[in-house]
Amino acid sequence: MALFKKALLIYPPSGLYMRDDRCQAPVVGMTAQPARPPLDLAYMASVLEGSGFTCKISDYPQERRSWQDLANDLKDFRPGMLVLSTVTPTVQRDLFACKVAKEIDPAILTVAKGAYFLDRDREIMEQFRSLDVAIRGECESAMHDLATQKDLSKISGITYRNNGSVIHNPDRPFLEDLNSLPRPARHLLNNSLYRCPDTKEPITVIETARGCPYACIFCPVKQVNGDKVRTRSPARIADEIEECVKRHKIRNFFFRADTFTLDKQWVIGLCREIVRRNLKVRWGTNSRVDSIDEEMLAWMKKSGCWILGFGIESGDQDTLNKINKQATLEDARRAVRLCRRHRIKTYLLFIIGFPWEDKARVHKTIAFSKELKGDFVDFNIAYPLPGTAFYEMAKTLGLFREEEMASGNYIKPIVRTGYHTTEELSRLRRKAILSFYCRPAYVMQRLLENIGRPRSLISYIEKGFRLLGAG
Repeated sequence: MALFKKALLIYPPSGLYMRDDRCQAPVVGMTAQPARPPLDLAYMASVLEGSGFTCKISDYPQERRSWQDLANDLKDFRPGMLVLSTVTPTVQRDLFACKVAKEIDPAILTVAKGAYFLDRDREIMEQFRSLDVAIRGECESAMHDLATQKDLSKISGITYRNNGSVIHNPDRPFLEDLNSLPRPARHLLNNSLYRCPDTKEPITVIETARGCPYACIFCPVKQVNGDKVRTRSPARIADEIEECVKRHKIRNFFFRADTFTLDKQWVIGLCREIVRRNLKVRWGTNSRVDSIDEEMLAWMKKSGCWILGFGIESGDQDTLNKINKQATLEDARRAVRLCRRHRIKTYLLFIIGFPWEDKARVHKTIAFSKELKGDFVDFNIAYPLPGTAFYEMAKTLGLFREEEMASGNYIKPIVRTGYHTTEELSRLRRKAILSFYCRPAYVMQRLLENIGRPRSLISYIEKGFRLLGAG
């Protein structure tokens, strides 16, 4: 599409979410998740700039800007292409951006990406006639072709409109060599908007790997990124970190990967590279509970890792088996114990609200969260992302209605269970969070840890009041 030489890439003003396709969680209401910069937009913008485009990126929810602001930007910037990133809970609202754009310029090419299109592309394009192209799967190569190829029928991995018909092109294979990706266009981001929840220092995301060989029933990772783990080289990752430090003055990072700690030698190789370059950064990432050991954690700590997130999911082993977690309660105990030994904080994520969970099972999970004595926890409520086994299960059991998808998310449930209404699940989530964070021993520990660190102490106090005031 070489005719279009200006592109506006956006997170629509439809809600503050993590929009990396696998993780589609709301930011507001989570206990320890900061807003993340729009890395997917930055990658696509970098691809477009490489093809001669002038690009602008706007994260309207984080910038606290409105639909009217979007309309004003479209009028002022006059892009030939509008690109938006969607998530399942907000996709209906997100695509209103295409209507806004077409009313201003009927010739504009409207493009959307998001996991929802992997399963519902035709349906959503029939519903939203102002959307011209939906990208299914990884977006960078598809965006390159959209920038350089006039004939949409030759672009794999997209669904598009042609003379009133919706055309579903063949799937695009996953990108094998992540080192071939360009650097994300961080110069187009307002990097000051994204801050660590404790220190309030700038933070950004580094894409390190994609793919996961596991198949948890609630997770869309296999559809989004495949079951083969593809990693970037430690040198390329360290180059990007170094650029962030020197050019953008950012020293705090979230290393994004579907299975960061799966390959021990790769992890240690990256840590060695960070240490060798004396980068002196602070970073966190996610891990499975069964894929860490002493040597790996020692290198992670040495290179600046200060926190690890673990998907514990449940304190009931039968539930872990049913959701195909392929991990045990003892794996979780060991992982938290190892992190404590290496002075790496832990952020433990749990899920409640699976169809078979009665109050006893939920309370086992709440009790287990306190037994582990992690540093931070979050409790999500099971949400039926299309394409997952949990979606099919909940739909077959008649536990939610399709039209409810847009009214819920991981903290606002739509799936009823055999034992709980959605209102009861919300109350159980609140009880779980408060019973963890309001323990006197926990509060005292946080206060003692942050004496002499006034900025962090104030952040914890502010967050505590928000938790107490949450509905």
